[in-house]
Amino acid sequence: MAFIRTQKLVRDENGSIKSGSAAIIDVQYVKNARFHSKQVVRERLGRVIFMSEDKKSGIFLSPTRGLIEYNAFDDSFSPVEKDDPRIEGQEVFPSPEIHTVFGDTYLLLSFMKNSGLIDILRTVFHKDTDYERLLCHIIHGILRDGSRISCDDFIAKSFASYVLNDIPQQTLHSDTEFFTMMGDDRTRMNFFQTFIAAMRKSDPDFGRGCYVDSTPLPNDIDDNPFNALSCHGIASSSDQIRLILVLDENSGLPVWYDIIPGNVLDINTIMNVVADVAESLDIHIDSLVLDAGYVSKDLIHAIHIGSEKNMIGRMPARKGYPYKSLYWQIHSMIGKGKYQFIRKKHVYFGRQIKVRVFDEDEYAYIYVDQNNALQRLRDYRINHEEEYEAMKDKDQDWYTVKFGYFVLLSNKDEKPEQLLTEYFERTDIETVFKTSKEYLGLLPLSKWTDTTVRGKILHDIINTIIVLQLRKVTLPNGISVSALAGKTQSLMCCLTRDGNVNVETPSKQVKKYYQLFNEKVPAHLKLTEFKLKVLGLKM
Repeated sequence: MAFIRTQKLVRDENGSIKSGSAAIIDVQYVKNARFHSKQVVRERLGRVIFMSEDKKSGIFLSPTRGLIEYNAFDDSFSPVEKDDPRIEGQEVFPSPEIHTVFGDTYLLLSFMKNSGLIDILRTVFHKDTDYERLLCHIIHGILRDGSRISCDDFIAKSFASYVLNDIPQQTLHSDTEFFTMMGDDRTRMNFFQTFIAAMRKSDPDFGRGCYVDSTPLPNDIDDNPFNALSCHGIASSSDQIRLILVLDENSGLPVWYDIIPGNVLDINTIMNVVADVAESLDIHIDSLVLDAGYVSKDLIHAIHIGSEKNMIGRMPARKGYPYKSLYWQIHSMIGKGKYQFIRKKHVYFGRQIKVRVFDEDEYAYIYVDQNNALQRLRDYRINHEEEYEAMKDKDQDWYTVKFGYFVLLSNKDEKPEQLLTEYFERTDIETVFKTSKEYLGLLPLSKWTDTTVRGKILHDIINTIIVLQLRKVTLPNGISVSALAGKTQSLMCCLTRDGNVNVETPSKQVKKYYQLFNEKVPAHLKLTEFKLKVLGLKM
């Protein structure tokens, strides 16, 4: 039979136990031992909190079981409630030291403070709960790195839960209140006005020269007034909203966006955006980089040689444009060395010709990506050799370039190599689209009202601005934002009973990532001080 053995049990003048430890002892039969028995420690019970008078049962703070009651009569354990009178005054339910992820959230919030983004957001969002909700969704959106963990679960495991604790965390799981607030058009205008004004303090030309493009946002949102069936920009038809994005030419940062129905592809829409931002935000859009869907008769009449604004667009392969006839004008030049250049390991043919389109003068830049043309011709012939052999000679000639042939239409007079480089560099806007869609989860648009859709897009555009600024630090050092988030999440912290935070000793790699941002890993910090100085929040 087992019994309880105590050691160094000390009681105060009232008979309450001050200290001492205990263990469960088994008595085993041993033939040749004294009294034919031997006492063996089966389990250490740890600190003694309470003992019955007969010492057959008691309450213990076990190192393995926590606070537990043990009864030697039936060799059983049972839980102990907080209001058990036997443990009154023993302080066995203190606030625990909670361990959470520290490194990624602290670095992100510090970066946002140093770059001025925290001050911008605090200016726009005056109400503490709105501001804290936004920060929670930003932290989750940027640092979750594509995982499916919900916002409430992510924040609960993060240092953010210590400093953004004025909102119930469970409400972050499906935050209709937040996305509705973000979907107010006044919020969007206020944010961009504040953002542009702040950026112009260090760069007075910020937003003075911008370019614009659009991208489709397929979704399954019922009754959204912006949804329209379209196949533009994706492989098949679907309900779409189109996102029009305006980027600062030098920094590549978004300075405005708008959404339009997915089937609207006309220059008037683009020009309305141009006029709106010029009036409301003092943004000057001087360049348009457009895909073939926008290159229309109206566009040609609005922007041609001699126009104030610049335009580069892909020439559509349809009636009214000399798309294929341009090939027959220059086909004898293709293959001549004087018209060839190399860009990113691809050999291009390039030739500029002045053309008249819809009674306006434009420059047509005819290109053939010879690497793509030959590779895809080979693939075509493998699968369609009989069809190819039956073609006329001139059609076979056309197929030698067809799969690498494209025409850019512009009112700019440049060398073909220079204009192509400018076109591809301007299409860095696609990097912004890709960042929003893939890294930050802009798609799928899983909101179900016009207001919450608008709110999600504004939230994702703000996240995109932050990620693009992070990349300006990480990419030159060969580090992705995903790697930054993943590695720094290994740094943990612990909330102490006095409301401060103790931080683990960082690894060399974590130190290296912090040094990229000129940040030091703190050994400890006061929450009240961090909330006030970094986040602008009072406890």
